[in-house]
Amino acid sequence: MNLPEEFLSKMKEILKDEFEDFVKVYDFDSYKGFRVNTAKVSVDEFMKRIGIEFEKVPWCEDGFYINDEIRLSKHPYYFAGLIYIQEPSAMFPVEALDVKEGEKVLDLCAAPGGKTIQIAAKIGPSGMLVSNDVKPSRIKALVKNVENLGLTNVVILNNKPKEIAESYGAYFDKILVDAPCSGEGMFRKDPAAAKKWTLNHPQKYVNLQRSIMTEVDELLKVGGEIVYSTCTFEPEENEGIIDWFLKKHKNYEVIEIEKYPGFSDGLEINGNLELKKTVRIYPHKVKGEGHFVCKLKKVKESGNEWVFEPQRHQVDKSDLEIFERFCHKHLNIDFKMFENRVFYKKADKLYLGYEGPFDKITPIRNGLLLGEVYKGRFYPSAHLISSLKFEDLKKVINFSVDDERLIRYLKGETIENVENLNGFVAVCVDGFTLGWGKAEGHIIKNYFPRGWRLE
Repeated sequence: MNLPEEFLSKMKEILKDEFEDFVKVYDFDSYKGFRVNTAKVSVDEFMKRIGIEFEKVPWCEDGFYINDEIRLSKHPYYFAGLIYIQEPSAMFPVEALDVKEGEKVLDLCAAPGGKTIQIAAKIGPSGMLVSNDVKPSRIKALVKNVENLGLTNVVILNNKPKEIAESYGAYFDKILVDAPCSGEGMFRKDPAAAKKWTLNHPQKYVNLQRSIMTEVDELLKVGGEIVYSTCTFEPEENEGIIDWFLKKHKNYEVIEIEKYPGFSDGLEINGNLELKKTVRIYPHKVKGEGHFVCKLKKVKESGNEWVFEPQRHQVDKSDLEIFERFCHKHLNIDFKMFENRVFYKKADKLYLGYEGPFDKITPIRNGLLLGEVYKGRFYPSAHLISSLKFEDLKKVINFSVDDERLIRYLKGETIENVENLNGFVAVCVDGFTLGWGKAEGHIIKNYFPRGWRLE
């Protein structure tokens, strides 16, 4: 592929003797990968069910390589939220962040949601993840992925980092800043980005990256950690940002990240040897595209730490009774599962979510969207069914992967009521939830969301 001369000149200066090997990789296709959504299925169980051997991504315990011959994005398990298609190098920032079960985490630049999905599975039901993106146009994809993959521990925001800092305070154990960047590391995956590269002057992104990083100190607990990552090779957007941040924030230190075979040290800038602890990923040295990853730890207070006081939102008792009646009729669930969450209502939509500073900011999604309470009835959401297990269901159609009715359901078509069911019906594939149908007479109306369907 044709690469901009200015880009090549810069990379030759950075890579020196490795430059020729770097240029050669652009004659080959980029590597593709996927991750198993361990919030819904274990890696071992998924591999047993899928019956295909995949090469493992070395730096991600649930990540695997895939080739173009296997179209996982058309497999029923994809629609059941068991996997997420993701570029292999992009899996590493979350692995470097090393989140633990039960932690409170912020994904500050989250859309379309690949890293959100990865974090949410790791922190489990006892953890909480706030996923934010400033662009309204990107929120739709983030919401779709969170709901389709059945994640119940995510609060989705569409706010500026400053607004989040002013609302939450130093609330988070870990923060991921997967910053907007000039995207040089993705040229092989996205040749169109290379063609317009000269328009993407690094300074434009440097200013944005500095603006984002200005707010993270106020959001992080003392002892907490930040991972800053980009998919560019540009030193100004990588080590330059970290060097700038450390000069502004003396209460942080760079943490050494485990380097897998093929990973490179960061570049020294302004005599700062600590920057060598960061990670550079080059496509000529690993099976993946270009990335930069740095881990920072907040070692002492900055003097302005505080945490919001929860604002409890009251939900009408009659709405909860309507929801409870639906559960008793259609689901086998223990209401104790709701004890560490709060019911939250926005318009007619009922959520099982979290207390938050929601007198100042309004979440796009707060935890699990249960459904809609309207005129005395409860209408269950696709998010609810995708979050449940087979044993949680009372009325269910469980398709095999090769059932003709399954394909028609995934395409959004009405299917025959062979089972002679009535009312809301859970639709599954091999015991994994897909969506709702509504049985009326000889047919089952299709409630599988339009944006999720097989095309």
